[in-house]
Amino acid sequence: MTIIGLTGDGKKIAHLIASGPTSYPTGGFTITVAELEKIDGLVLSIRSNLKVSNLVHAVDYSYSRNTITVTLYRIDVTAAAPSAWAELPSGTDVSSLVLEIVAIGT
Repeated sequence: MTIIGLTGDGKKIAHLIASGPTSYPTGGFTITVAELEKIDGLVLSIRSNLKVSNLVHAVDYSYSRNTITVTLYRIDVTAAAPSAWAELPSGTDVSSLVLEIVAIGT
């Protein structure tokens, strides 16, 4: 994590590259932005997605104080209709997932 600047009103702009865990926990995994006490806003983008045959993945996130919770979902695009999004199973290795985060806060 690096502080890359300040906003006009003095808030910090932090930049972070993070990877997913080797064992995904039910409910998502957390990333702490140690340089901030409170996140006021952030942009999260995927630099390297999970690549698994027949599956498409989606990333959802929320934040509280200086912690981001990332929840991962998947859908089997070859399954018979109707298909439904489901959270990744607990224990799935998602270490190939690379996220880029820009957070603004105090």
